Amino acid sequence: MLEVNELVCGYHPRKPVIGPLSFTVERGEVACLIGPNGIGKTTLFKTVLGLLRPQGGSISVNGKDYRRYSAKEFARTVAYVPQGHIPPFPYAVRDVVVMGCNPNMHELSAPRRADFEKAEAMLELMGIRHLADRDYTEISGGERQMVMIARALAQDTNLLVMDEPTTHLDYGNETRVLRQIKKLSALGYTIIMITHVPGHAFLCADKVLAVGRNRFFSVGTPDEILTEQTLRTLYGVDIQLEDVVLRWDHRHTKVCVPMAI
Repeated sequence: MLEVNELVCGYHPRKPVIGPLSFTVERGEVACLIGPNGIGKTTLFKTVLGLLRPQGGSISVNGKDYRRYSAKEFARTVAYVPQGHIPPFPYAVRDVVVMGCNPNMHELSAPRRADFEKAEAMLELMGIRHLADRDYTEISGGERQMVMIARALAQDTNLLVMDEPTTHLDYGNETRVLRQIKKLSALGYTIIMITHVPGHAFLCADKVLAVGRNRFFSVGTPDEILTEQTLRTLYGVDIQLEDVVLRWDHRHTKVCVPMAI
């Protein structure tokens, strides 16, 4: 569980970028953080991950103040999936995933057989075990994103922080990533992710954290938060919401349609 209370984030003590914000993400929930560019979403993530010191408020993970965690303990509790990853070396996919086992290894020790078995299990969970021997530099962007999620899972954490996990992906890979996010939620993983597509929240989120200009902040279910008025407030454009019924499971959801191009 992630609990944020009156959190203020920024880079200069006298110039906060975002906040104060208060919200809770429960175990097994998918929470989508949405809002316009430049509003401070990534700054919030950097603060939650301990890369920036809060300018005010508090952060607790599983009921414990994040400052009381050691670096390795925190890495076994919270994992980060970056927005995009440009590989510097042609590691095998299996080796990239096994790097996620580092928080459970002693300093200067090499990965053990159990670590490689864990990496194989995470590749299987993400449906990409067939890529294990491929060079990470030679697979597609969507496949690399799946590998990054598998590496995060190898940290043995149940809380995943994802910064725009579908950025630059084609429609098929975007759908596959969202499907895996929903699958992980069903397995008990807690996920907080940034997205610029409100439809993603309708498809896979339990909770929406909407941040906008002039300290606008609202938390609730997708149906509660993602109204036409709120989307207009966030993005400054008129959007029409249409109800649809999904053929495969008869679930009701919504799609966003721009009212003018």
